[in-house]
Amino acid sequence: MNKQIVRIIQFTINSVLIFVTVTSGILGFLLLIPLALTALVSFFIHNWSFFWNFLVIVAILLGAAFSIDTLSFKLPEMFGKFFDEEKEDKKIYQEYENWFNEWCQKEYEKFERARQEQQNQGYGAYHSTEDIIEKFEENLKILGLEANSQLSLQNIKKAHRTKAKELHPDKNPGKDTTADMQKVNAAKEYLDANLEYYLSKKFQN
Repeated sequence: MNKQIVRIIQFTINSVLIFVTVTSGILGFLLLIPLALTALVSFFIHNWSFFWNFLVIVAILLGAAFSIDTLSFKLPEMFGKFFDEEKEDKKIYQEYENWFNEWCQKEYEKFERARQEQQNQGYGAYHSTEDIIEKFEENLKILGLEANSQLSLQNIKKAHRTKAKELHPDKNPGKDTTADMQKVNAAKEYLDANLEYYLSKKFQN
């Protein structure tokens, strides 16, 4: 039989059982008041037969309500065993567990990639700083300057002027100093542009 049809039948039966349970329960409790009145009348007329008959009816209604209520709770379990839902539930749980483990693994790998990238960026930044410091000091040598914390744009300008005078054509007759002068000018430009960075990284401690 089609599982969906059986499910519809189950829900229909369950709905009917719930309706009967609620109805029986309400009737049983509503009859408690007439039962009390019947007991009072029976006491005065000294005839308890009607009371006992009435009590049996109330007990049957309440018992039926309780039994049907229990059955309505057991019904899903009965159908579950019929469809072997325990096995299906285990399969669903296993699929969820596999999905969850896979998700955790992906999140962990994502975290590791991000951490590795951050480390690589830090490593790259460290070596970039080292390269700048090394190149800066090479250019200091070109201008004849020493690496110290007293460096300033004024010092660099003065050293550049001194080198320019040394390389002037009048002081170097018969020698082409153009390439050397270009090198000196390039050194000054680099030192001017990176002085502040160099001082902050080289002498920050």
